[in-house]
Amino acid sequence: MEGNVITDLVDRYEAFKLKWLQLNENDMLEFLRLQDEMEDKVIELKSKYTENELEFDRDYGLRLIELKSRKDSDGKKTYTDATAKAMCDDEFYDRELKLAVIKATYENLQNKAKKIIEYINVVKLYLRKDFSI
Repeated sequence: MEGNVITDLVDRYEAFKLKWLQLNENDMLEFLRLQDEMEDKVIELKSKYTENELEFDRDYGLRLIELKSRKDSDGKKTYTDATAKAMCDDEFYDRELKLAVIKATYENLQNKAKKIIEYINVVKLYLRKDFSI
């Protein structure tokens, strides 16, 4: 469901981008609504990312401690620090990848939302015929 919402936002953004040079005031209002929706989604994704990142760090750290503290029957460490870290990296690879996707998604939406504001400011100047700096 979330992927559909993000795809819809990006599709609407791309559709507006195609008619940037022909936007009128009504289109600008719709474009601003799109920008608001994008910023809301960015906030939601950032929150999800932060929550998942904290959970990931906690779980990764606990697993690393568990592996480093394992001992064999002779009381020797089962894993070296490097081996334990490599095992954790392998075990948590998929979760780390999902975090990277969430971060890339919210950064992409955030950049598109910024472009909307920049463009709207240019259109406002054009509509007022005010090109002074």
